[in-house]
Amino acid sequence: MSDNDSVKPSGEDNPEGVEKVNEDNPEWDGSEAEFVSDDDTEEYEIPETGFKLSYVLTRDEVYKCLYHSGVVKTKGLRAVIQSVILAVAAIVFFVVYFTTKSQYNSYNIFFGVVCLITIAAIWIVPHIYLKSMSKMMADGKKIEAEIYPTHIDIGSGEGEWSIMLDGRSYIEEADGMIMIFTEKNRIFAVPKRVIEPEVYNEISAILRSGTEPAEF
Repeated sequence: MSDNDSVKPSGEDNPEGVEKVNEDNPEWDGSEAEFVSDDDTEEYEIPETGFKLSYVLTRDEVYKCLYHSGVVKTKGLRAVIQSVILAVAAIVFFVVYFTTKSQYNSYNIFFGVVCLITIAAIWIVPHIYLKSMSKMMADGKKIEAEIYPTHIDIGSGEGEWSIMLDGRSYIEEADGMIMIFTEKNRIFAVPKRVIEPEVYNEISAILRSGTEPAEF
């Protein structure tokens, strides 16, 4: 296979063109990856062979990236625990308010309401913030990336940047996305839908071998 040949989902062993289903990547939308070689490799070295991907992130996919990036600290189990604590506190304040007669009873109802408002803020405010950010960042710009065993090249020209797969970045696979978080607080995200089933396992293995699992 030459460097510019595309990897196709069907081959000679599938003459009727029946679509193959790969359980490892059910989100794939039919996009194709290309085998490419690294032009920056020294002449006396063996050129690296990688995979070229081209795609556009949707607003929902940008939202998922931001959510998993750690931008919002209060989420998941932490949000649940804080909400439960505040709910218990609110119940206590309301019970005291309705079962006792005191000149300070107004404080009980006040703090009970504050607890409820805080619970709403824990769940609603981050969602609104991430929606606003994802709307701004999902500009429809095409992302082109070349994934090699030792690094990833993203973009071209003045906007080109790279990620070294040397264990200094973190990876997370969730919500149909593969996300890599660099030490410079940059995010590289690939939707699983754009990776062909035949090469998904290989690309995933390359990315996971050069990164550490994310722990946010």
